[in-house]
Amino acid sequence: MGAEKKCCSLSATMWLDEKEKKEWAPEKAPFENEEYPVALKAGKWAFLMKNEEYSLDGLWQMAEGGEKEERTNCKKIWKDSIDANIPCSVHTALMNAGKIPDPLIGKNDTTAREKSYKEWWFKKSFSLKEDETFDELFFYGVCYQADFWMNGIYLGEHRGMFSEFSFDVSTIIRKENELVVRIANAPEEQNPMSPYMDNDDGWKKGTVINCVYGWHYACIPSRGIWKSVVLKKRKRGVWAESPFIMTENAEKGRIHICIRLHDAVGNEKIRGNILPENFVGDSWSFQYVSSKAGREVELNLTVNIPDPQLWWPLNIGSQNLYRLQLSLQPQAGTEQTFDTTFALRTIRMEGACGQEWEQYKWMFIINERPVFIKGSNWCTTDVLLRFPEERYERFLLLAACANIQLLRAWGGGMPENDTFYRLCDKLGIMVIQEWPTCWDSQKEQPISELEETVRCHMLRLRNHPSLVMWCGGNESKEADGEAMEMMGRLAYELDGSRPFHRTEPWGGSLHDYTTYWDMGDLDYSLGLKSVFLGEFGMASSPNFESVMRYLPEEEKNIWPPERFGSFGHHTPRFNQLDPDDMAHMENSAVLFSRLDNLEHFIWATQMAQATGVRHTLEAYRCRFPHAAGVCYYKLTDVYPACSWSTIDYYGVPKLSYYILADSYEPLHACLLFDSIRIAEDWKAPVYLLDDAQTAQGKNIRAEICAYNDRLEIIKKQKYSVLSKKEQVKQLGEFVLEKETRAADGLVLISVKLFINEVLNDGTFYWLNFHKKQGCLLQLPDTKLEWKVENETINICNCGEFPAVGIMIECPAEAEKFWVEDNMLWLDAGESRIIKLNKTTGIRVRAFNFRGNS
Repeated sequence: MGAEKKCCSLSATMWLDEKEKKEWAPEKAPFENEEYPVALKAGKWAFLMKNEEYSLDGLWQMAEGGEKEERTNCKKIWKDSIDANIPCSVHTALMNAGKIPDPLIGKNDTTAREKSYKEWWFKKSFSLKEDETFDELFFYGVCYQADFWMNGIYLGEHRGMFSEFSFDVSTIIRKENELVVRIANAPEEQNPMSPYMDNDDGWKKGTVINCVYGWHYACIPSRGIWKSVVLKKRKRGVWAESPFIMTENAEKGRIHICIRLHDAVGNEKIRGNILPENFVGDSWSFQYVSSKAGREVELNLTVNIPDPQLWWPLNIGSQNLYRLQLSLQPQAGTEQTFDTTFALRTIRMEGACGQEWEQYKWMFIINERPVFIKGSNWCTTDVLLRFPEERYERFLLLAACANIQLLRAWGGGMPENDTFYRLCDKLGIMVIQEWPTCWDSQKEQPISELEETVRCHMLRLRNHPSLVMWCGGNESKEADGEAMEMMGRLAYELDGSRPFHRTEPWGGSLHDYTTYWDMGDLDYSLGLKSVFLGEFGMASSPNFESVMRYLPEEEKNIWPPERFGSFGHHTPRFNQLDPDDMAHMENSAVLFSRLDNLEHFIWATQMAQATGVRHTLEAYRCRFPHAAGVCYYKLTDVYPACSWSTIDYYGVPKLSYYILADSYEPLHACLLFDSIRIAEDWKAPVYLLDDAQTAQGKNIRAEICAYNDRLEIIKKQKYSVLSKKEQVKQLGEFVLEKETRAADGLVLISVKLFINEVLNDGTFYWLNFHKKQGCLLQLPDTKLEWKVENETINICNCGEFPAVGIMIECPAEAEKFWVEDNMLWLDAGESRIIKLNKTTGIRVRAFNFRGNS
C-alpha cells in the first residue's frame, strides 16, 4: 500500500477508542483550551537557563534494622553501616560491600531475596554554604515504603516506587544536616512454592517493578533509594508547570505550547526560544504577556514554525528535534525557566483495511502517513536497578540496527526513564508505554499510588515524539474498574495527543505462545493472523560466553545439567513445573541438532527461536494494510537466563537477533511460507517490502535459488520489475513442481535483492530440516578467508560451495561488539566488506565452516 491510499476499514459506527472516550467523559485536553496565537521572530532571547538544585547523590550509609530512636539520633554513630552509592538498590550496596555474593550467578538470588524482607536504614550527612538557601527535599524515586527524618525531625511517609515527592524543610534545614530514610519490608506476600518457583504476590499490594517478584526468572523484590535525591527551592508566588508541546499540523509547523500557571495575578511575561536541536536551521523567539489571573490559569499558545523539519520513525525518514527554552517572569517574584526537546510529529489512528469497528483502530498514521509497525517488547534491563546511560545506549542502538521501529515498554516493568526516551527520540524508535500492572492487578493495587504514578509520568513524558501510545498494563482479561478508568481519563485530560489502550492484547491485538508453552509445531506461528500481534516468541539460551558468566565454576562442565541446578534455575519458571523449561526449549531445538552438549543446545534453541519468529514477522508485513503491526517477545532481559530475548542480559545478540533484523529490513525481498515443510507442487509467494518507498522508479531484481543438502542448485529464478510507490508488492511465486523430488531432504533458499544492479538485501531460509537431525551442520565444507582492518572485515568465500550461516563474533568482548550484518550467506567466490567496531579477537564460523584464523 502506498502512502496516498486510504485504509478500507469496515467502520459503520463508533470505534472502540471513540466509545471508551465517550464513556470516560474526560475534561478538555490542554490544547483544546482557548488559543492565543503568538508570532515568531528570527533570533533568540538571551536569558539564563536556571537549574537550581543541590544533589544529595553519592556516598550514604546503609544499615540493617535497629531501633528508630537510635537510627534517628544525630549524635549516634552507625557502627554497623556499609557504604551505599545512591542512587542504588539495597542489593547492589550489599553486593558492592561484599555482604552478599553476586545475585546474577548460580542460585545466589536466593540469598539476595532474603535481604528484601528486612528493614533498611539510610543516612546522608551534608553541609550547605551560607548562600545556599534550599528548602525543599525532593526524591525522584524510593522503593517502596519509606519514612524520612531530617536533623532528627520526622518529615513523613511515602509509598510507591515510581512517583516523585518532596518535603518542605524550610524550618528544619541548616548549615550541617543529617538525612535519614527507613525503608520497610513492603510490599510482600511470600509464596515459597507456587505456579512459579519463589513467587511473591506482594507486588499486587503496591506499585513496583513486578517482574522481579518471581514470575520472570528472578525473585529479588526491589528495595532502595533507586533514583536521585536533591534539594530545591520551593515555588513561591506565581509559578508554572512544565510546558506541554503538541503538534497540530507537522507539515505546516503548527504547534501548541500549553502552560498551566498557578496563583497568576496577570501581566506575567512569557518568553521563549525555539531552536534546532540536531539539525542545521534557524532559531526563533516569541513573547507573550498573560492578562489572566486565577489560582490555575491555562495558557494555550499557538505557534507556526517556518520551514518545518519533521520527526519520522526509524526507516521512514529523519528524526529532527527542536528545543524549547521558556522563561516565566512574574511582575513581582522569581523568574522560572524550562528547557525541553520536542518534535513536529503527529499521530492518529485509523482502522486497518477490513478491520471490524468493534475493535481499536490499529493503523498508526504518522504525519498523515500509514506506518506498519515493526516492533519488539522491552523488558526492564536490570533486576538490581542499575540503569547507566551506556547500558541503554547499547540496547537501543542494537534495537535500531535491528530495524525495530517500536518498543512496547510492558507492564511488568517500569515507566521508562529520561535516558530511554531521549535515545528513542534520537533513534526514531516509537514506544508504547504501559503502566505497572499485570493480569488485572489494577483492581488490587492502591489506586492512589497508581494515579500518582500516572500523573507524574504523563507530565514527564508527553513531549517525547517517540511516545506514541499509553496503555493500562499487561494482559488483563477484564481491564476494567476504577483504576483503569482513571488511566484512560487522564490520558485524554493530561495529554490527548496520542491514543490510550486499556491493556495489551485488547481490541484486535493478539498474544500467542502455542508454539512454545503448548509445545506446538513450528508451523503454527506461520498461520497467526490478527490486525496487530503484540506478543509471540520462543525462548532460547544466551550465547556460550554469557552462560559461563552466570554458571558457578563447579557446574560449567556438567551436561546435561541437573534439573534443579543453576542452568535450570536460570529459565523462565526456574525449571520447576512439568513439563519443565528445558523440555519446552528442547521440543523444537531437537529438530536442529543433537542436544549432546551445551554448545549444540545453545545453537539449536537459537535456531528454533529464529525459525519460530522470522516467518511470522514477514507474513504480517506482507499483509499490510490488512495487518497494522507486529511485536515479537522480546528484545531485552531483566536477569541472565534462557528466555525469549534476542539480546541477552549482558547485551550480547543471539544468532536469532540477526535473522529477525533481516526480516525487518526496510527494503526487503522475502518468501511467504505456510509451512517449514515442502510438499508436492510446493510454491511460495515472492514479496518486495519497501517501508519508505525508496525503490520507487528504480529497477528491482530479486534472485532466488534453492539448494539441496549437497548444496546443489535445485532451481534458480529471477524476478524483475520497475518499482512503483508501493509498500508491499508481490513479485510472483517461487514454485517447485518438477523439482519436488529433488527437494525431499533439507532445502536452503537464498534470496538476493538488487536495486539498479547493486546488491541491497540478502537473506536465506531453511526448510525440511526436520527430516534429518543435524542436517544444517552436515553441509559440504567451504573455505572462508578474511581480513580485518579500519573497522571493517573483508570476508571471502574461497570454496566451491556456498557459505551458509556465517557468524562474525568477538567472544572476549561480546557485550561490546557490534557488526553491521551477520548470519550471512555467501555464494562461492563472493565477498563482502562489513563494518564492525572491534579489530582484534575476531572469530568467524559458519554452518559449513569450522576453521578460524
